[in-house]
Amino acid sequence: MPLKIKFDEYRLDNGMRVILHQDDSVPIVTINIWYHVGSKNEKKGKTGFAHLFEHMMFQGSEHVADNMHFRLIQSAGGTLNGSTFFDRTNYYETLPSHFLEMGLWLESDRMGFLLPAMTQEKLDNQRDVVKNERRQHVDNQPYGLWLEKMLELAYPKDFPYHWPIIGYMEDIDAARLEDVSRFFQTYYAPNNASLIIAGDFDPEKVRQLIDKYFGSIKKGNIIPPISTKFNNYHSGEKRTVIKDRVQLPRIYMAYHIPAYGTKESYTTEIMSDILSEGKSARLYQSLIYKKQIAQDAHALMLNMQETSLLIFLVTAKPGVSVDKLEKELQIEIDRMINEPVSEYELQRIINQIEARKIRELQSVNSKADLLNLFAVYFDDPDLINHEIERYKSI
Repeated sequence: MPLKIKFDEYRLDNGMRVILHQDDSVPIVTINIWYHVGSKNEKKGKTGFAHLFEHMMFQGSEHVADNMHFRLIQSAGGTLNGSTFFDRTNYYETLPSHFLEMGLWLESDRMGFLLPAMTQEKLDNQRDVVKNERRQHVDNQPYGLWLEKMLELAYPKDFPYHWPIIGYMEDIDAARLEDVSRFFQTYYAPNNASLIIAGDFDPEKVRQLIDKYFGSIKKGNIIPPISTKFNNYHSGEKRTVIKDRVQLPRIYMAYHIPAYGTKESYTTEIMSDILSEGKSARLYQSLIYKKQIAQDAHALMLNMQETSLLIFLVTAKPGVSVDKLEKELQIEIDRMINEPVSEYELQRIINQIEARKIRELQSVNSKADLLNLFAVYFDDPDLINHEIERYKSI
């Protein structure tokens, strides 16, 4: 069993959750903050706001000049980044320990004082950056539209996972400064945030610093609820064909599965790994090695808070038809349904997952991110110490 990850947890008067995890093995510290907002909090016609705001948060705030957030962290020898997903947006800085106060000041200034520095020029600039990102990774990328089309098939038009995280081009174009400002005021409040400090620090001093920089930021309004009802949308199989300039056809097949964190989702992850993790996996052995009809074959999980997807991805070899590829893929899916999984297969995958999870706990970055994941998604950061048991119980 891995070592138990110890942490202290409390809340500021403005509702911000704070979790402290000490690790003095190396003189570095990570500041990791999650806002419980992602693309699912957007609306039809106003997609891409969460991802656009991830970019806007690096454009300076009232007391931090444009691009100074990056320059200050990097000049101190630190690293930083942010990311957006369906259910959350996160930011982090990893710094030498004696720069912790600077990192806290930077994060607090953009939480509490971003709007005074937000301008139409900054919005236009970052909107162009996001549009170019969409062109590079979606519109002009081979097979790039697959996930967007899969989400549109899998979820009704008004369901919060129907649209892509990056948003639709026309919605990004139409985003106005007042729209973006309202989005920030609604979701980027301390009562919708979880702050993790992990690494080498003095607990008493860091509490004082957190109160100094975050304690005076005003609590936001209640977060608007979202509707996650399917309304009998599951009326049978849905298909589409995407025409693209690619040399080889590819199949994407998705199944609805229960939400991330349920026992069924852990079971599905093990099943997914049995099918596609490594060269001894079933899809590799069948479609690539023995039958030699596929260039690649994968199963992957799209884990989300409300409901998730298990996705199969298989690229045909030259001359192999899509019908042939789908038939052989279905044989492996049916075999998983109808035949018992061997004890050897099950144990191999659980061992791999356990080793992977233990490796994650060696890094202060990973520990901070996992603590925030379990805190924000499940209101239980201590799941970091029990997740392996959930896999072993399958």
